[in-house]
Amino acid sequence: MKKLLKPVLMILLFALIATSLLAVELRVRNIARFKGVRDNQLTGFGLVVGLKGTGDRQTTVFTNQAVTNMLKRFGINDPSEQIKIRNVAAVMVTAQLPPFAKKGDKIDVVVSSMGDAKSLEGGVLLQTVMKGADEKIYVTGQGPVSTGIGGMNVNPGIHASKQTVGRVPNGGSVEKEVPVTFMDDKNDMYLLLTIPDFTTASRVTDILNSQFWATETGTTVANAVDAGTIKVHVPFDFQNNPVEFAAAVEGLYVEIEERSDKVVINERTGTVVMGADVAIDTCAVAHGVFNVNINVVKQISQPAQYLPGASAMEYENSNIKVEGAGNQLISLPQGVDVLDLVNALNTLGASPKDIISILQAIKAANALHGTLEIL
Repeated sequence: MKKLLKPVLMILLFALIATSLLAVELRVRNIARFKGVRDNQLTGFGLVVGLKGTGDRQTTVFTNQAVTNMLKRFGINDPSEQIKIRNVAAVMVTAQLPPFAKKGDKIDVVVSSMGDAKSLEGGVLLQTVMKGADEKIYVTGQGPVSTGIGGMNVNPGIHASKQTVGRVPNGGSVEKEVPVTFMDDKNDMYLLLTIPDFTTASRVTDILNSQFWATETGTTVANAVDAGTIKVHVPFDFQNNPVEFAAAVEGLYVEIEERSDKVVINERTGTVVMGADVAIDTCAVAHGVFNVNINVVKQISQPAQYLPGASAMEYENSNIKVEGAGNQLISLPQGVDVLDLVNALNTLGASPKDIISILQAIKAANALHGTLEIL
């Protein structure tokens, strides 16, 4: 009996661990937001000055015009003959205005070269007005530009080519507030799930109805409208304090199915982040000097000894071979995943662009089971 007890306990322990890996408890605030509580996109046109000869060339017409107009505002007329714009770059300035931002709050802004500038590193963004979709000014931006690459140990191939986009940390100053309404005149709020899912919507609805009670007989506080929307009626006791109710809702825990089937690639830095559930199938990719062969075989695992209820299990094993320039070959052991593939490509000198192209090709062939996201 004792001989059987230990294996059975091990099976139960494995089952408990497996179950815990399939689901995770998160606060409602981590998986949903209230309707009306959202960021707002802002854009503007500006100039980055102080570049070390890496700005736009003289032939970039709109940069010349922008510099001329800017100088005229300072009382310098007809300066076009004296302008040397190699130290200046025309940029688009973008930002996300968060909800509830107040006048004077600081936010980050992003600058992107519009002309043929080689680098924005070391430049300073001149004061730029940023407008929303309604053409009203909400933020002004100004400050030193950081490209985020200087001093980093990254692939040399991307060092020079990706400095045309930079960030001005806390460079945006809020000038106009956006009103936020998250409860309508019927005392209803709407929770919007970040990832629409019928199961999650049902579980959030259940947890809300178990914590709050409606005042009318036969009604419930929460009702799922669809896979991504839950209508929440604010109970009478909270109708004069919707902020307290919203905070109570956001603080509730709900169990959701864990999803880690995404591959995220930062094209600028070459960083690759991959979830644990990303799988790859048999395929072959030829990209430039790189040849990738992925062979997935199915194998059977038999129990080492007889156990009640135990049976053979079928599982998949991946065998990956990556060939680079000069017939360099890396053969990876069975059981490797996408991250091992990316590491092998890095070893052979593949650039982030090569890696992205290969992963996109694998995804297009329906051999990568997950979501591919490029930053």
